[in-house]
Amino acid sequence: MRLDAINHLACPVCRAGFLLLIHKKTRERVIDGELECKKCGRLFYIKDGIACFDSCQKKLPRNELKKLRQTTIEQEIPKKWINNFSKEELTFLKKEWNWILSPIKKNKNAIHLDFATGTGRFLRNIISKIKGEIIALDNGLSTCQELQYFLERIKGYKKVSIVCADARKMPFKNGVFDNVSSWHGLDEPKMEEAIRETKRVLKKKGYLIASGLHYQEGSKSFLIAKKHHINFITKEVIIKTLEKAKFRNIEHRIFFCGKWNERESYLPVFGDFYSTFAIRAQK
Repeated sequence: MRLDAINHLACPVCRAGFLLLIHKKTRERVIDGELECKKCGRLFYIKDGIACFDSCQKKLPRNELKKLRQTTIEQEIPKKWINNFSKEELTFLKKEWNWILSPIKKNKNAIHLDFATGTGRFLRNIISKIKGEIIALDNGLSTCQELQYFLERIKGYKKVSIVCADARKMPFKNGVFDNVSSWHGLDEPKMEEAIRETKRVLKKKGYLIASGLHYQEGSKSFLIAKKHHINFITKEVIIKTLEKAKFRNIEHRIFFCGKWNERESYLPVFGDFYSTFAIRAQK
């Protein structure tokens, strides 16, 4: 965890700041330490450079960790996941990412949050474009550890801090971030809570920039999403949620429509029609 980034943290329960006890550090980072809430006294920890909060999941079983590392080495680092997409899909993906990034502040003083970072595909794309500080947030400890390994291997870890926490209860102070991004993070259940949290942690006039998938109504993908209470599957739901959170200048754009080609994918289901979308909204 970068020393500067610790100043942005707050108790996810009472929003108060922390007293920091450092056990191990380098010139720029805290490697191991304790975060004690100044108000309620709750303790949280920095483990191996990752700030860990209540929502941190336990480590995955060894066989699952092995699969995760194998995916990182074989797919993510060499970008072989690109082979699952057609040339047309990749063309529109590039347009989607450029559209998402166009309004954000890229100066050295800007602070950027990316939540539901996962394997880091989108983060990898934006690291070189954002000159300021970046915080990556994900809810799985093993995923965060793998993201750290991935960023170190691609030499993209220098200006990134990793936080293991729930995006629905972000452990940050109010009005910290110039921009908040999430690539496919809005596909998760109950993400309207993360939308509200994003509004809270954004600076005035800051942007939420995100993307995801729409599923064809009545398809297997649509029914699976509905079963798991994944609400962000229509344009109307997304815009209504942003409006309810009192975002302004809301923009929604569809980038690609077609059949999903990855056979081992859980969502979307292979062969189902889907579309990719992106949204931009300002606080």
